[in-house]
Amino acid sequence: PELRSLKLQYSNVDVRRPTPESAIGIRCLAGQLGMLPSLRELNLGSSRLSGNLRQILCDLQAPLESLELAFCSLVPADLPFL
Repeated sequence: PELRSLKLQYSNVDVRRPTPESAIGIRCLAGQLGMLPSLRELNLGSSRLSGNLRQILCDLQAPLESLELAFCSLVPADLPFL
């Protein structure tokens, strides 16, 4: 719970083609991130997040100081959440 910085680069979950398994994976990731109250830096570079940024980050307990999303294939629907 004291983790402040986390790198989860190069996720192999392709959410551009949703499956029941990828939906479960997204919910699981969101829940696990929500259990890190001290998290301030998150690097999701090169992950395939298209349209799922809100679902992945919605359980965070505090604002991040740094969020890296390089090469994440974001879509316009992801931007309002930021």
